[in-house]
Amino acid sequence: MLLFRLLTLWGVLTLAADVQAADWYVAPDGDDAQSGEINAPLASVMKAQQRASSGDTIYLRGGVYDKFANAAKIYIYNVANHLHKSDLSYVAYQDETPVFDFSTTPTDRRVTGFLITGTNVILRGVHVTGTPVGEQKQSECFRIDGARASAHFYDCVAQGNAAIGFYWTNRSRGSATRCDAYDNVSTHPRSIGNIDGFGAHGERVEFRYCRAWNNSDDGFDSINARAGSLFDHCWAFNHRAGGDSNGFKIGGYGADPRTVPPHPVPAHEVRFCISAWNGAKGFYANHQPGRAAVWTRNSAYGNGGGNFNMLERKADMSADIPGEREVLHGNVAFRGPIIKNDATPPENATDNSWTRPGVKVDADDFISTDWKELMRPRAPNGDLPQVDFLRLRPDSDLQGLGAWE
Repeated sequence: MLLFRLLTLWGVLTLAADVQAADWYVAPDGDDAQSGEINAPLASVMKAQQRASSGDTIYLRGGVYDKFANAAKIYIYNVANHLHKSDLSYVAYQDETPVFDFSTTPTDRRVTGFLITGTNVILRGVHVTGTPVGEQKQSECFRIDGARASAHFYDCVAQGNAAIGFYWTNRSRGSATRCDAYDNVSTHPRSIGNIDGFGAHGERVEFRYCRAWNNSDDGFDSINARAGSLFDHCWAFNHRAGGDSNGFKIGGYGADPRTVPPHPVPAHEVRFCISAWNGAKGFYANHQPGRAAVWTRNSAYGNGGGNFNMLERKADMSADIPGEREVLHGNVAFRGPIIKNDATPPENATDNSWTRPGVKVDADDFISTDWKELMRPRAPNGDLPQVDFLRLRPDSDLQGLGAWE
């Protein structure tokens, strides 16, 4: 009997190993009645998800997808695409660009272009535009929602929406790599102050080589986060469209003394990032009732509310205080207020451009001070563009500081 059971188990495992992941294809001119093969693509992501199984890849052919007038009503949202299955990948086919235009989605509720509640959902090369907002507080292009939800984005773009670009919430987690969020602007007074490029409001999210610019609120925002997130080689610039207008708003739980933040309060990590020409703060601790971040080798330029603004809050949430728990090492700031609301002890603020003895920062330290270089197109492989903005000249006495390695 034991031998029979072992042989049966071996047979099941062998059969499982022989099952290969399937590929599915979706195209703007597809048909959901077709097979989903490359020569007979489906028309919708939702039909592809319905047919797919764990481990499958759904390839998105290039072109514009814009038929979302019949969005699903989920909670307070009109949802164009609900990605609830786990372990599926949604990938732009070869060198093609799939563009999802959600401008026809009704705005009687909040709008979400992609609601992601599945685990280990991967999106690669997906572009979103036109996501509208009505009278509501906000809409989102990509919303990752719930403790079960995790999503990883590669080479994705949210551009020209009236909605937040990438939004993790309610204990969700994930990452964004080589993604851009720009020109996402609401002019409605109820939502203009909520439209960020990237929002990390759940568990840990890791951002690498991402850019945010000209969004109507902040570039990167991690208010109300439940765990520390990573911001690595990211750029936030030219946020001046009417909202809070910060580059990196890291940490914080508001200013209501009745608020109970998580224990322990999470600390984030911000390294090799650039924050430039934002209307408010460049790198901002945002009333964190503890250490907001370890700030390492970042570069800030011309931010109106302080290039580095370390405003913290007392641990009991009773009042704001100058930041005394931050760690700053190897950072550079030029033009505008260098650092504000700062009471960091000297041992935690080492070798920054404003603490390195005997140096004075001026334009001659840099090859370029033209922040508009940051908007240049990415390299063909998705890498950040090669620019000279705030790159140090060989004879600068600031060597070893700032975002350029």
